[in-house]
Parts: sequence; structure tokens; C-alpha cells
Amino acid sequence: MAARPVSSRRLTALISALIFLDMITWLAAIPLIPVWQDEFGLSDDQAGVVLAIYSLTVLLFAIPSGYLADRIGARRLTLIGAVLFVAAAPAIAFVGSFEALLAVRVLQGACSAVTWSAGLAWLAAAVEPSYRLRGLATANASATVATIGGPLFGGPIVALVGIEAAFVALGVLVLVVIGWALVEPGGAAGPRAHEERQGPFVALVHARRPGTLQMSFVAIAFVSLMMAALQLLAPLYFDQEGWSSSAIGWAFTVGSVLSVLAIITVGKTGGRFDGARALIALTLVCSGLIGLLLVPAGVWWYAAVLVVVTGVAAPIFTIAYAVCAEGARAAGIGEGAAFGMLNAVWAVGAVISPVVSGLVAEGGVSWVAYVLVALLALGAAGLLGRSRRQLAVAG
Repeated sequence: MAARPVSSRRLTALISALIFLDMITWLAAIPLIPVWQDEFGLSDDQAGVVLAIYSLTVLLFAIPSGYLADRIGARRLTLIGAVLFVAAAPAIAFVGSFEALLAVRVLQGACSAVTWSAGLAWLAAAVEPSYRLRGLATANASATVATIGGPLFGGPIVALVGIEAAFVALGVLVLVVIGWALVEPGGAAGPRAHEERQGPFVALVHARRPGTLQMSFVAIAFVSLMMAALQLLAPLYFDQEGWSSSAIGWAFTVGSVLSVLAIITVGKTGGRFDGARALIALTLVCSGLIGLLLVPAGVWWYAAVLVVVTGVAAPIFTIAYAVCAEGARAAGIGEGAAFGMLNAVWAVGAVISPVVSGLVAEGGVSWVAYVLVALLALGAAGLLGRSRRQLAVAG
């Protein structure tokens, strides 16, 4: 019997579904932070650790996941991660201590690393070349859609049906996706012998020089640091102003709706824009918006600016992943290795930012964190501009 042919559209939908569920699991924690603070007596810096430990685990597993995906097959590794995800997704509803909460977040982070490294490598390697960029953009768009569902899930939905029922249902959805993945082909190990393949850090070596890979890494690092800081600082601020976890979830949900609209707009432009110039412009806009969050105009002003900055940040993710795929192919690097390193760069920012922000918030000077993020945006724009100029000269 002939092997089932690879369907670019179907495989894109599958990987997008896995990424969507992964992001739901990650972002559901944002409106639950005040709940866990009440139940477990967490301090602000411990709350930051709860958010950061997920990203720290992604950091530790992203590079090995990408490296293994290029060797044992991206499909096989993605299925292994998905099986673990079935247990990890609902487990967070049944924790009874700070330590148990951290353990579950570690398991969830490991599954996320596999999904974003091996899953995207499966997609990039198996779909038709003409469909590759569209597939990657669709997968990243599913993550943006999940930024709507994640806070909504962890806030209003958990408040409505209870945390146990909500997260068990999430685990059932993951199980359904695994059944789907078992019948999808593609994603085998690459054709080159293992000893001829490049090591897991080769993408980082290339990114040290101004160019396409450097742009993707700088953009991801910046948006990771910024959003991870806001994912902690904003719930803490809203909680101080008397907002419930449900209301906090809705605030992030509205921001995610704007993110989806921004992603759709960018997707419709196709390749008719300068990706480097767009990344520079978006980082500069983010810098100004972070400054506006410091304006003492009340909680509704803060919420409105947060919504806008969330929407502006979303296209940075999409463009950065597309630019990374382009840079990896130009450098002859395996997609698994390139995406694994890109995810590791994201994780570094997502680990550092909430911990530092939590410590700053605990010290009563939250404004310092906002100033640092705004300055970071200016620095990122400068590095992106340098890479763009170098590419123009080389071209």
C-alpha cells in the first residue's frame, strides 16, 4: 500500500493546533497568578518564578529538541512531546503547593520546547517549499489566537466551570490532537548522515554576525523580554486596583484580539514589505507605548495602552520566525536546529524578565522595569538597523 501523501494544509493545521493548545496552557497562568498568591501565599517574586520556570524549561530543552528533531525525525519527537503534554496540561489544576506548581510548570515547559522546535521543524521540512512560509506564518498566527484563549481560559472560563474541569477538558483536547498526529506523514530524519549535519549551536554562531538570523534573534529576544515583564507587572497592577482574575483575563483577551487583527494584516501583505524595516518600526513603537504605561492616568488608561502594545508586539513574533526560516535555509542549517536556538533565545528573555520584574515590584519601584523595557526597545531597534544596513551593502 502506498504511503499517505503529505498534505501541506492538513499538516499546517495539525502543528497549529498543537501550538494553540501549548499557548493556551502557558497563558492561562496569567490571570491565575492572584489566585495562587491567595491559595499558596506567594510573594510577588515567587509569582515571577512561577511564570519564569516555564520559560526556563523551554530554554533548557529547546536546543536539544531541535538537535534531536534533525536526527531521529521531527514527527517522532513531536509525538513523544504530545504524549507527555496529555499529562502535563491538566496536572496544574490539582497542585497543592508552590513546589508542586513549579514541578508541573517544568513538565509543561518541556512539552512546549518540543512543540516549538520539533513541531515547526516537521512542518518546515514536510510541506511543499512554496507553502513553507505560509505554513509557518499560520502556525504563529495560531499562537496569537491562543493569546486570546489563554487569558480567557484561565480567567472567565476557570471562574465559570472550575479549574479542575477546565484543565481536564484541555487534556482531552490534547489527546484528540495526538490521534490526529498519528496518521499524518512526513517529518522523518533528514537525508544527510549524522556526522555531516551541523551542531546545535551553529545558528547562534551565524547570528553573531549582522544578517538575517541576527535580526530574527534580536527581535525575538526583545519581544520576549517585553511581554514577559508585562505578563507579570500588569496582573499585579490590576490586582492592586481591585480587579478580579476574570477581569484581568478579559484585559489580556482584548489585547489578543488586536494581536490577531495585526497578524492578519501582516499576513495579507505577503512579501510586499521590508521585514527588517517593519521590525525596527514595531520596536520603536513599543518603546513609546511602554512609556505611556507610566502615565498616572488611572487603571483604564493603563488597560487601554496594554491592549495596544500587545497588538503591536504580535507581528514581531510572526515576522521573526519567517525571517529565521529564511536565514536558516540561506545558511544551510537544519530547521530544527535554527528553531531550537530561536526558541532558546525567546526562553532566555522569558526567564529573566519576570524574575527581575518580580524583584523590582517587590521593592516597590515597578516603574524601573518599565523604563528598562523602553530602553531595551531602543537598543533592539539599533541592532536591527545595523543588520539591515549590512544586508543592503552585501546585496
